[in-house]
Amino acid sequence: MSKKLDYRNGARVIVETCMGIKPKEKVLIIFAQGFDRNANLLAEEAEALGAQVTLTQVDNKDIQIEPPEEVSKQMLNSDVVMGVLPSSTIQLFLHMNARRAATDVGVRVGGVPYIKPDITKEDIYKITELTEKLADILTNGEEAKITTKIGTNIILSIKDRISAPLRVRHAVPGAWGAVPEYAEAAIAPVEGTTQGIWIIDVFFEKVGAIKTPVEILVENGRAVKIEGAEEADKIKAIIKAADNNASNIAELGIGTNHTMKKPSGTVGDKMMIGTAHLAIGKNINIGGQTYSNIHHDGVMKDVTIEIDGKKILNNGSILV
Repeated sequence: MSKKLDYRNGARVIVETCMGIKPKEKVLIIFAQGFDRNANLLAEEAEALGAQVTLTQVDNKDIQIEPPEEVSKQMLNSDVVMGVLPSSTIQLFLHMNARRAATDVGVRVGGVPYIKPDITKEDIYKITELTEKLADILTNGEEAKITTKIGTNIILSIKDRISAPLRVRHAVPGAWGAVPEYAEAAIAPVEGTTQGIWIIDVFFEKVGAIKTPVEILVENGRAVKIEGAEEADKIKAIIKAADNNASNIAELGIGTNHTMKKPSGTVGDKMMIGTAHLAIGKNINIGGQTYSNIHHDGVMKDVTIEIDGKKILNNGSILV
């Protein structure tokens, strides 16, 4: 099988299994400069399923906070939207008000940072099953405790919050997430309830791989003290340059992807089974009440998580 055919098969898994595209559906593909090859490949596979495809190019710098107004309108007039964008922009795209407005009216939205040639339909279903199982546990829980051997010890309330499962399969109206393997069960902690020590030892968005662990003191739902080396200084600078809600502890996310085997120092680390992350900044688009102009995740490995006293993850191993 040729390399080109491998990528075509990967594109087919995205449009057919991940996004569930059907004949006559209106599909909008938003793509950044340099991503036209993947965008065209996805468009060809969607058209092969009988969909009506529109390709719209954007400048990456113009889609960091919200899409251009005309693109936002196109999103609302589509059945399926795929954002073929850099990995760092995908995270922002999925937390934008435009995404929320689209999914609120039933549009299915997928962020596509890359096409993975060897992922299968069976992988997608397995990832989705675990993501939904963990999301149900989070939604029905009241308190989460997150610990790691190197010192993370965080307690937070998730009472009456609904999990946002990024399940890599978005075949029902209003479903959204990144594909083909961006998978996690996420939930917004109740504002003001997160307390303890959070040690980031894998990855932080806009900083990269963590070489020297960053220790963050969290009090009353806010990151109040950040210690470490160069990475810690960068995180402090990110918070200082943002807004008053940048230090809000916005999210607990649990990785659910079995196809990823070891940390890579990229945003993909937060998808891997055995990792979990907390985020700072905005959570209004995942069930919280806080708006910020940032949302950045800090990833931990070999995590233990208890929901209402029952372990669902033990030193990185899934127990459900």
